[in-house]
Amino acid sequence: MTKIWRQVEYDRGEAEVLRRRLNIHPLICAIMVQRGVTTREKAERFLWPKLIHLRNPFEVKGVGRAAKRLVQAIYGHESVAIVGDYDVDGITSIALAMDVLSTFDIQPKFYVPRRSSEGYGLSVEIAERLLADGTPDLILALDCGTNAVREVSLLKSKGCDVIVVDHHKASDEECADCCIINPHINVHISDELQKTFCTVGLVFKLCHALLQIFRRQNDRRAFDFKMRDELDLVALGTIADLVSLVGENRVFCKFGLRNLACRGRRAGIDALCRVSALEEGTPVYPADVAFKLGPRLNACGRLSDAVLPVKMLLSDDYDEALTYAYELDETNRERQTIERDVTEEASAIVKKHYAQDPAIVLFSKSWHSGVVGIVSGKLARDYQRPCIVLSYERGLAKGSGRGVDFVDLLDILNNCSGLLESWGGHPLAVGVSLKLENLDAFRKRFCEIVASKMQDADFDEVIDIADEFNIDDIDDDFMRDLELLHPFGQGNPEPIFLLKSVTIRDMPELFGTAKTHIKFWLNRQYAKRILVIGWEMVDNIPPISVQLDLAIKISMDFWNGNRSKLITLVDWHSSA
Repeated sequence: MTKIWRQVEYDRGEAEVLRRRLNIHPLICAIMVQRGVTTREKAERFLWPKLIHLRNPFEVKGVGRAAKRLVQAIYGHESVAIVGDYDVDGITSIALAMDVLSTFDIQPKFYVPRRSSEGYGLSVEIAERLLADGTPDLILALDCGTNAVREVSLLKSKGCDVIVVDHHKASDEECADCCIINPHINVHISDELQKTFCTVGLVFKLCHALLQIFRRQNDRRAFDFKMRDELDLVALGTIADLVSLVGENRVFCKFGLRNLACRGRRAGIDALCRVSALEEGTPVYPADVAFKLGPRLNACGRLSDAVLPVKMLLSDDYDEALTYAYELDETNRERQTIERDVTEEASAIVKKHYAQDPAIVLFSKSWHSGVVGIVSGKLARDYQRPCIVLSYERGLAKGSGRGVDFVDLLDILNNCSGLLESWGGHPLAVGVSLKLENLDAFRKRFCEIVASKMQDADFDEVIDIADEFNIDDIDDDFMRDLELLHPFGQGNPEPIFLLKSVTIRDMPELFGTAKTHIKFWLNRQYAKRILVIGWEMVDNIPPISVQLDLAIKISMDFWNGNRSKLITLVDWHSSA
């Protein structure tokens, strides 16, 4: 696979107009124009988002009906149960709903599926566990339930009302018969931005609507509760679920990340940040959520019981929350070991048997079901093709798939439906289960469909260069204005710049447990030298004492109370 550097074209005149009107660095203006932010009004909303930019929650279809049902439950002192998925989106959705409902003297019971015995989502098994504790009047299914037709029917037959808040696409035309908040099943919605919400964002909308109803009734509890204080949970789920960080999601995350960095607001977050080595008084970025906070919240759901991270987030006692956080940290270390072993074994199988296939479908009875999603993601990135990794679970081959930009995994699975027991998810991430005897036929069918989609696909990796940059221009003014573009993520990627004709004087050093990362320093004429990090670049170390062009990202690094500028190496070419 070839890496192609491509200069992103943009109207330099429009960028200059923005620079004069906003008085910010010209490179920042160039990036905004490249991303379609071309007017002063759009730029100000993008660079300085405000909570008043959040739209009326009742615009989201289903929110009004669900909010009124919750009002009925509150006035009627009804029993409420919450079922949520065991990933970060589901965990934070549960915690947010618990926070809001407890304000109105509702004390819901919450349930998280046990992966090994109850599977994913609103399964029959978890429905039976829920009913065994006493039939609730109302059930909230969060980050699951859209396809739970049989399960919702079972619960309704027992006298339960059900509200589903979910963002997963339906696997077929039939959805659960209940009150559903899910922009992906309302096919006539013209507002595409609604479809970028993950579940915790939709739960925020529902809770915001609930508070508005009670505020109109002059209920003091609704005025005392501040929804902005819940944005730390919304940011965690939104970033971890890899949804687009534009529009309202950008507002959620901009303020939510500030909440995460502000200690003393939520004991569980303080404890999680401590075990994740996030220093107090330093900013929290999406990368910290993706690589530090998120994996620890996910670990119990992958290996054991995700009730623990919910308890941590809901705890008001710091010492108790810290005990939970250390247990999460230990479970995450165990997960890393299991994941590493499975990845190595799976990679060896691909190289031996499937390296030339248009798609990858792997199965082993020995693999842990909790890590197959991570492994499939790594293989999809490494081989730039769709990948499904399956383990053995309750008599079936069950697992997760990760895709690439030019293939809609959900559409492909729909075309393999005759071979599957269940499936669902997003175009780039799916869950799937099938009988073992159908495995070979599924692999063949899956690869055939992917091959037909790939005929016109370009497999070259394109690195979009925002603009050329001089290393001496990386000063405090530029770093201050670059911060305005944060948070980076889906829909707002971190910009990549070009440094031309630079020279590395000393041999790059290897670091990390496996010595797979590199670091070196670049000298500057008017300032201190600057550190360069190359993640997983041990097999692509740039040479010394020759002129090189570097594709880089620029950020601030915080370590041991010190703040410094950091360059991340994306790729390099010889200047010659």
